[in-house]
Amino acid sequence: MNRLTRNPFVQCAVLALLVVLVALPILSYPMGRDQGMYANIGRGILQGATPFVDIWDIKPPPIYYIYALGIGIFGSTTASIRALDLLFVPAGMLGLLVLGKYLTNNRVGLLSALLYGAFYFNDGFQNLTQSDSLATVITIWVATALVIPAHPQKNTIRWRWLMLAGLLTGLLLWFKPQQYVLVVGALVLYAVWSRWEHGWLSILRDGSLFALGGLLTGGSLLVYFWSQGIIAEIFIVAEGTAAYNAQGYDVGAFIDNMRLGLYWRWTVWHGLILLAILWGILVSWRAITQEKDDRQASRLLILWLVGGFAFAFVQAKGFDTHWFPLLPPLALMGGYALHYMLDYLSERTSQIILPILVIAILAVPASTTYGNSWRYLIGQQTLADYWDGFQANDLKPEESLAVAHYLRERVQAGNSLFIWGFRPEVYYMADLRPATRYQAHFPLVAPWYPTAWQQENVDILWAALPTYVLVLEDDFMPWVTDYDADSHTLLQSYTELNNWLIANYERVDEIGDFIIWRRTP
Repeated sequence: MNRLTRNPFVQCAVLALLVVLVALPILSYPMGRDQGMYANIGRGILQGATPFVDIWDIKPPPIYYIYALGIGIFGSTTASIRALDLLFVPAGMLGLLVLGKYLTNNRVGLLSALLYGAFYFNDGFQNLTQSDSLATVITIWVATALVIPAHPQKNTIRWRWLMLAGLLTGLLLWFKPQQYVLVVGALVLYAVWSRWEHGWLSILRDGSLFALGGLLTGGSLLVYFWSQGIIAEIFIVAEGTAAYNAQGYDVGAFIDNMRLGLYWRWTVWHGLILLAILWGILVSWRAITQEKDDRQASRLLILWLVGGFAFAFVQAKGFDTHWFPLLPPLALMGGYALHYMLDYLSERTSQIILPILVIAILAVPASTTYGNSWRYLIGQQTLADYWDGFQANDLKPEESLAVAHYLRERVQAGNSLFIWGFRPEVYYMADLRPATRYQAHFPLVAPWYPTAWQQENVDILWAALPTYVLVLEDDFMPWVTDYDADSHTLLQSYTELNNWLIANYERVDEIGDFIIWRRTP
């Protein structure tokens, strides 16, 4: 029994279980805009729809299939979406344990895994279950599979790890190819640097195995997406995204975006950032005193951190989710900092301090998850009152909940709905499908998308004629529409859609920012 409890994988499983228990309240969290987009497409995939072709969005395809998996396993609820985080994060924690074990020892891996899980779930409802947040798990295993072959004295089957690194990279690059290549490039640079003394032949052999793995997954997905007609749409998305990101390349806008983004990351990760700063101080001290040679680990962490910053900077928006690639290297830095501090204590003292550290780290996300939800969990709040405590810019989840209830009472599940605005979560929560492939208004408004889509959208609506139409007001989103006007105002300049609405619908109700129109007999 004693041997079992000392097993690092058993210890990691216990830590993962504790993190999941602390994170359980996220199952009651509302959905954000992005989660609504992913969920609609994921549910559509299970019903035979094709991403982009039948239901449109701007993210590359893997996230939609992940959501389809979650909905297929857990059902079509908001909790089923949040359950994906509870599945993925323990896998990321395991990856950090293995990575820390091979770089230094089990304690570094366990502490890093705990910090990663704790600060992952310390985030806001709109940032969890995101494409970039879930992709951290894949990134961790790419790093792990590249680091292990760099230490051949500890491993005799290097080719398997190199193939695994390539296979996972081929998948990761489909999330955001131009951005994730920066993160992967930093990790590959570390692998090449570590193998430099073995000569070019060894590096080329390793690179060939890595590239072969990448081609197997990346190439297979390319063939599949091409056969589904997705690639042509992705090219349009890429052009639009380039123009969309260009908004932030103005020097003034870039500085403002980065400053705001870093500020919000500080509010969520301040404890982790302080530990990373402490890591830098301790590593420098150990180098000066020649106490330990930490060059390999330091090289990896600095390169990984630089790759994460490049990921955020190249997108120029400073959005909360764009900083998630920094979470794994920061967690490792924090794990090393705590490990170094414990090293300066006696073994008996460190054994006493360690459980206190674990409790203190777990208290960080617990104060967020249970702090937000406790009154609801014990029955002192209704779901509407509970969700009223969440907000992201103009998105008010309690309004989405009220509108979804309103529609469920009046429209049969599975029927269609049209929303003019950017609130796709209502489709999912009301169990209705978008009347056209445009589940949000921005591709029909922003100047960097084809204007022909506007007529296509109206032509489909004339045939579909859903029972209800929702029009949003007071939702100013120039970062996605390029106009400083709300959806209701933008509708007036979309003549064909406005005429269709007036000809077939009457304004019957209003819930918060939602203007509700019902089809006339």
